[in-house]
Amino acid sequence: MEEEISLGEIFAILKQRLGSIIVWSMAGLLLAALYTFFFVIPTYQSTSKIVVNQTQNAEQAITNTDIQTNLSLINTYQGIIKEPIILEDVIAKTNSDLTISELRDQLTVQTEDTSLVFGITITDENPFKAAELANATAASFEEKIGSILDVNSVTILSQAVANPIPVSPNTPMNLVLGLLVGLMIGVGLAFLAEFMDKTVKDEKFIEQLGWPNLGSVLLMSDEDLASTRFIQATPDVKSRKAKRRI
Repeated sequence: MEEEISLGEIFAILKQRLGSIIVWSMAGLLLAALYTFFFVIPTYQSTSKIVVNQTQNAEQAITNTDIQTNLSLINTYQGIIKEPIILEDVIAKTNSDLTISELRDQLTVQTEDTSLVFGITITDENPFKAAELANATAASFEEKIGSILDVNSVTILSQAVANPIPVSPNTPMNLVLGLLVGLMIGVGLAFLAEFMDKTVKDEKFIEQLGWPNLGSVLLMSDEDLASTRFIQATPDVKSRKAKRRI
């Protein structure tokens, strides 16, 4: 037996269960806020930008071929930065208690298409530590890359600075997601409760069962009862009985 539901019935169900839907939405928002503010540790990022030039002669003009060569080596530079030869030096210079694996996980190299500039970004729970590690990584790369590759010059374009604004968690997004999840749960439970309710509400239920509809009895309110002949006649009957007793 297929059961169809109209758009009007959907709105009626939502209106009837509106209180429950609001409660679930607020519960989702509250849980998201508690998780964001009390359980998630904020993390910060700092970036040091550098550029590498691999020309054979520092005095000669840089040609398009030189630029293409440097661009093709960007991926190589990224791999070298994450190797122990650089990371061990960074840990030693900063007296960090991080392991090479942990520092590698915190380090990302940001590149731009057709640009020789790339950034060394460190993500850490301490914004000042993130800036220190990023600057130390750039300095170590500048010192050691010449002994690894035939690089003419490495220039640190900008030092990393501590950024007090966390990159994680994204508070507005978390709150919106919590609200939406709570709303979806509330709506889902509203429809589930409606479909699980097997009480007879109208003649459609009888028709779906294939039974004949023999009639219906309307539920009368107090105002409806007060306007009926029976209620209006009751005081007269009582007054007549009282007169007979007299």
